[in-house]
Amino acid sequence: MSKQTRIEPIFEADDLHETIIGWVVIDESQPDNEVVVSEHESRKEAIQGRRSV
Repeated sequence: MSKQTRIEPIFEADDLHETIIGWVVIDESQPDNEVVVSEHESRKEAIQGRRSV
């Protein structure tokens, strides 16, 4: 069974500026217990990582 996942950015907030510093893949299979399954430097890597989950 494949897992339900989503990809979200990791932000670094500095005053009024928000910079994306990475991406995480989150397992949503159990909505009450969402888990970060991997972290990546680029969105492309996160998408590729998501496919292997």
